[in-house]
Amino acid sequence: MDLTNRGKVFLLIAILSFAFSYLLITLNFFPSFGVALTFIAFILLAYRFKKEKDKDTKLFFVLSLVFSILILVRSEAFTTFLNLSAALLFGLLMCLPGIKNNFSFLDHAFASASFIIRSLFSGKSDYFLEFKGDRKKFDPAKTGEVIFNVLATVILVAMVLPLLSSANPFFRNIVENILKYFDIRSLLECIGYQNVFVWLLRILFFFIFIFLIPKVLTLINGKGDNLFPFSLKSERFPLIIPKVVLALIILVFIITQLQFYFASDATLSSMGISHSQRTREVFAQLSVVAGIILVLVYNSKNWELLGKITNWILGIQGIFLTLMAYKSVFEYIDAWGLTYKRLYGLTFATWIAGIFILYFYYYKKRHTVSWFVRKTVIFSAGLLILVNVSNFDYLIFHFAKAQTGQGVDYTYLSTLSPDALSYKDQYLKLEENSHAGVFPVAGYDNKNPLLILYRIEALQKKYERFDIRLFNLLDFLQYREIRSIDTTYLMSYYKNILNTPNPPR
Repeated sequence: MDLTNRGKVFLLIAILSFAFSYLLITLNFFPSFGVALTFIAFILLAYRFKKEKDKDTKLFFVLSLVFSILILVRSEAFTTFLNLSAALLFGLLMCLPGIKNNFSFLDHAFASASFIIRSLFSGKSDYFLEFKGDRKKFDPAKTGEVIFNVLATVILVAMVLPLLSSANPFFRNIVENILKYFDIRSLLECIGYQNVFVWLLRILFFFIFIFLIPKVLTLINGKGDNLFPFSLKSERFPLIIPKVVLALIILVFIITQLQFYFASDATLSSMGISHSQRTREVFAQLSVVAGIILVLVYNSKNWELLGKITNWILGIQGIFLTLMAYKSVFEYIDAWGLTYKRLYGLTFATWIAGIFILYFYYYKKRHTVSWFVRKTVIFSAGLLILVNVSNFDYLIFHFAKAQTGQGVDYTYLSTLSPDALSYKDQYLKLEENSHAGVFPVAGYDNKNPLLILYRIEALQKKYERFDIRLFNLLDFLQYREIRSIDTTYLMSYYKNILNTPNPPR
């Protein structure tokens, strides 16, 4: 085959599309390595074919690669979701053509949505299977249309036949006779129903990729006005009144909150407020209100005196609310240890505080909007990288275990991901507890001791037959610690105890 340059690119896309579909579609376990490798390969491909590589393109390229690699490192579900979202977002921003200096957050969001829609519905593609000379050009669109119709037919038939067969015994007999005649059931059983389903999905994803990737590589070098079509760059809404009212409400709240902080124990006890209520988890509410303030002042482009005064007042109040959120988080951590909720609350408060600082520096210096957007993106990405490096699961188990009124919350610790590298320690604690012959013993009130055993067994099953697509660094490090553990005895022991109406104490 003597392919043209664009034909060679399309062939490369076809090979990558097949590899992506194989790497992504697995059964039972999340393909960390497959997802990470797919993202990295696509990002490198898109960056290679993008002609205009300005500093923003390079920034988004690096950030997308970093978060793609972190998908391979971390196994905790929510952190993986954040890394996956960040890799997608920065990869998409890297692909955007024609980013201008006056791009706001709305412009970025609009441009991203517009790019996705055009990738799905645009008929334009610069890459297809094309041969040199007088040979006829291969049209992938027509071939893809035929194969898509075949796949759609197979899926529809597989859905409709069982439904109709269950409704009519005569129709069921016809279907069963056809299946017997062509021996389809034996063939499916021989191949395996799961294998057939998985490969159908892989074929479907292959054509999705081969349909989208050429369009994406075409659009990244396109032109067009990606600015948000509605002007929010000037303060056209009557924001002065809501900002003044909000400032007054927050002022009253701050005064009452200071009263609460400095009230004596006797005063609080007379109001029926317990120690637990004094260290309430209010950081989420305070951070959200601070975020609302930030949105209001960000939208304000009023440089008149009243506008400036209300912006600075709201900004100071927003920072004060953030400091209150910090106080709430640290008091709760001091009293009840670390949990995901408290650590992410601390992260969110830090994010809001950082953006406040960036905004008021931008507001005072009157930098361009793109300066503020770029610094916010860098700060947000840096904070998410810090979350990954900090490893909340590890911090919770090894530095400040979650507490209840009865002591360490071992039930909560059982829910931690393999990132905590704690499964062996938790197993040994269970084993020690079983030797004592009571449930639960003092200092180990675990309401569901089977949970950690199920997690150990799941991890052992995952790496029983090594599949590189499923590999995850911290996941695998945890597996190496517990691979030789036999959970049979403890599983039986605690199942018997949990099934006993009144277990010994």
